[in-house]
Amino acid sequence: MASPRRPSLRVHLKPHHKLWLNWDGAFLMGPRYLRFLDAVDRTGTIRAAGSEVGWSYRTCLNRIREMERVLGAKVLATTRGGARRGGARLTPEARRLVKLFARWKREAVRLSDVAFRKILPR
Repeated sequence: MASPRRPSLRVHLKPHHKLWLNWDGAFLMGPRYLRFLDAVDRTGTIRAAGSEVGWSYRTCLNRIREMERVLGAKVLATTRGGARRGGARLTPEARRLVKLFARWKREAVRLSDVAFRKILPR
């Protein structure tokens, strides 16, 4: 009797990475925060950026306030709406964090993928 074929692990298994940054032991930001801040940078508004990541405007404001509380510095520079419409842009501190997080995430995923392929049986 032939043994049933075992599925190829290489075909079915894929590592999943969940990374975040802490500041003095408190949660600062994760991948969705990175996407949100990147979207603010591209769109220029909190509302449009929140829409891209699936957050309500209120959630965006709460997340920004919490980041600023943990960091002890402003994350966004905002201007109020009105006839000229409001806007938001990243502060230099936030831009530095976004750049650092994005680089770290890319490198962590790359190294993890290499390690995973190395230990996966053929």
